[in-house]
Amino acid sequence: MNMQGPDKEHMRMLEALATVSSLAFMAVFDFLLAYFGGDWLDRYFQTGDHTMRSLCIALAVVSLALTYYNLINKSIFSREKDKKEK
Repeated sequence: MNMQGPDKEHMRMLEALATVSSLAFMAVFDFLLAYFGGDWLDRYFQTGDHTMRSLCIALAVVSLALTYYNLINKSIFSREKDKKEK
């Protein structure tokens, strides 16, 4: 019986699954933190009803967009690198 380690494609699929699941968790956590953290900041600084909350949610959206952009960029570069190696 020949026991081989996981091949490169299998490892890439597991890495993609881990990345996607962590992005889903990050999206939920970021928005909850932005909502409640912004609410706390509004009360602490006595700003308008939704001033800091809106700012925090906007920052969460930008953070999520940059994370997705980075992930796509990394995926494209790794595929190009694999094509050059072959």
